[in-house]
Amino acid sequence: MKYILFGAGILGERYYDLLKDDYNIICFADNDPNKQGGKLISLDIISPGKIKEYGLNVIITSSYHTEIAKQLFEMGIKTFYVPVNNEEHSLALIDLSPYNDLAEKNNKICVMRRRDTGVISSALIKNNPFPDNEISSVNTAKRDSLYYYNYLTSSLIITQYGEETGNKKSIELWHGFTIKTIGFMSNDTLDKEFAQELKAIINKKDAICSLSKLYSVFTSCCFDIPYQKFSITGYPRNDMLFSSNSRELIQKLFGKVDQKRIVIYLPTYRINDYNSRKNGECSYIFNMPGFNEADFDNFLRDNDIVFIHKSHSSDAAEQNICETDSIRTLTDAMLDEHEMDLFEILNGTDCLISDYSSVIIDYLLTGKPMIFTPTYLDAYSETRGLMMEPYDAWMPGEIAVTYVQLKSAISNVFSGEDVHAKDRNRLKRITHKYTDGKSTQRVLSLAREILGLK
Repeated sequence: MKYILFGAGILGERYYDLLKDDYNIICFADNDPNKQGGKLISLDIISPGKIKEYGLNVIITSSYHTEIAKQLFEMGIKTFYVPVNNEEHSLALIDLSPYNDLAEKNNKICVMRRRDTGVISSALIKNNPFPDNEISSVNTAKRDSLYYYNYLTSSLIITQYGEETGNKKSIELWHGFTIKTIGFMSNDTLDKEFAQELKAIINKKDAICSLSKLYSVFTSCCFDIPYQKFSITGYPRNDMLFSSNSRELIQKLFGKVDQKRIVIYLPTYRINDYNSRKNGECSYIFNMPGFNEADFDNFLRDNDIVFIHKSHSSDAAEQNICETDSIRTLTDAMLDEHEMDLFEILNGTDCLISDYSSVIIDYLLTGKPMIFTPTYLDAYSETRGLMMEPYDAWMPGEIAVTYVQLKSAISNVFSGEDVHAKDRNRLKRITHKYTDGKSTQRVLSLAREILGLK
């Protein structure tokens, strides 16, 4: 089989190097008239109109892959290929031949997610209050035929990681209330470079959803976005925190849970963790000074507690504590297998332990206690930075940086006196305008307004 790479740019060059040994690549195609008739890596660049004439199989190698997919369809080319990812020497076949057309449906909304546990997408689909809205979701990590069909036939795209949506109407949700600095506010050079790209994309969105005025101010500063683009709706995923069957869902994941109390540990993404390790700082609570795995297991048993821990979905941190009846590991794969979302089980827990994760702000809606473990605060503040600083002035609960402090904090949480309830309520009022579990309705109402639907 002979192939042509559609996209004679940086991506085309990269994918050529990746695929050339496994696929017989003859030439490039590109929509830019200035490139047509030229060469890239000694291969000819032709106009798309000549693809059928040459009888070549198309591999899309452009960031404008959805637009090119529609262009090929309209040219009568309904099957083509896309690289599986930028590391594997393999292709995914896209077959749009079952579809007669790819016309946009005015009532169709497509939600983009990055993994099967979609958080926001799950909530929007499961809690959609508008019967005449057709809502689909696509996984950006698994492009298949349905991905292209759902995306291209939707009139509005909802994103949560600042994805490019071309000329389509779109709403940006982002993916959390930032406690740590991001974008232009970050101390990290790469993060600032990323913010420059993201600024251009997000500013083209029709609206950006927000939790509160403070959220809008923080995010506006981080990505240099006009404050007026924000619409305070709340997060659809937080509607799941009002679920009444969270304990049942936890038992579906782990089997019968006999313990009276459930503590969940959700640390943030360790993107700058290498700095902490270089300085000999501990990262996770399992690395705290004095931490003893056997003693911790006994402590949990004595206090009738099951401890669930889950690394951030983007974190490839190695497992460093053994499973017992009292210590359980939660993974994205487990949630995917049960078609479940993390936020569906959070209200079934009795206490959250975290450090700088946005889940801290979300968990405020449960009204339940939290423990904070900024075990490498100085290093993190220096290399990444915090929006909420000083840290201890913002966090509404005990702060533990040693194992002794951690056990004490857990014991105090379940002592019967909730001494930090007022602090949590105060922070909730600052960070959440809405606490009614109806954010999905507000986001979809905003989408309908943009689409001109009554």
